[in-house]
Amino acid sequence: MRAVAIADDDFDDDPPPRPRRKPSARRKSRRRSKRGRRNSSFTSRWAGSLKSAVRSSFKWGFVLAVFFVVVVVGGLFAGGHVQAAWDRAGESFDSLMADAGLTVQSVVLEGRAETARTDIIRMLGIKRGTLMKDVDVDEARARLEALPWVRSAEVRRVWPDRIYVRVVERKPVAIWQSEGELAVLDRTGHAISGQDVTRFTNLPLVVGKGADRAAPGLLDLLARQPQLRDHVKAAVRVGDRRWNLRLDNGVEVRLPEEGAEAALAELVRLAREQDILSRDIKAIDLRFPDRLIVKLPQALPLTPPARKPAGGRDT
Repeated sequence: MRAVAIADDDFDDDPPPRPRRKPSARRKSRRRSKRGRRNSSFTSRWAGSLKSAVRSSFKWGFVLAVFFVVVVVGGLFAGGHVQAAWDRAGESFDSLMADAGLTVQSVVLEGRAETARTDIIRMLGIKRGTLMKDVDVDEARARLEALPWVRSAEVRRVWPDRIYVRVVERKPVAIWQSEGELAVLDRTGHAISGQDVTRFTNLPLVVGKGADRAAPGLLDLLARQPQLRDHVKAAVRVGDRRWNLRLDNGVEVRLPEEGAEAALAELVRLAREQDILSRDIKAIDLRFPDRLIVKLPQALPLTPPARKPAGGRDT
């Protein structure tokens, strides 16, 4: 066996280099993930900046567009161009309606008795040839209802060329005398102004303060006693609380404040059974529920009529 001599210089004091290890798969994945996140973050920032720029552009574009429209429209209005165009369009439309025959040619009127036809036409304010669309039926109705005799009115268009008018007139039921003035009353107690009362002398006369408001109630009471109603010529309101009736034979009937209907029924019974109203008496006082007071002319004796007992029979 051959011996080989080794010198001291041939030995290296440095440790031998470590073998280089290959990177593991996990590390490679982490690196790729970091690079991906960096790339994704950059892309997101870029996209956000782009969106913000687009939104800003749209916003300012919209503002500028609105400003432009306002300026243009304002200029058109200020110059009168829009109004002129609108007026021309309206005139053209009116001309088309007139050519189509949509204008007032006649007025049909119903319900008139006391109101003059000329007054109704005057208050309507409608002329032949007026466009149907220009007729204000509500205003015309209000003007008609301002006439003294008209209680309510109806005005409507009947296309293509007629106006229909129907009025409901007031019904005179009494003449009201207050402070020396006379007025004709309708069924609701409304005074019909400007009327010649001599035309209505057949109506009963109601006198006194508040008689106009209370007259409808009194007329209702008398309507339920037709035998007495036809003999009542006047009714005087006393203290705005009750009535005194004056009959055609001169007898005065004093009604109570409460229970006037029952008092009238009792008076009709006495007139039917004892003929009290044909006797020579001056007044009958019915204001007391338990007795009847008869006022006689001077020096005329009279036996007071007996009242029918409540719940009893005639004896």
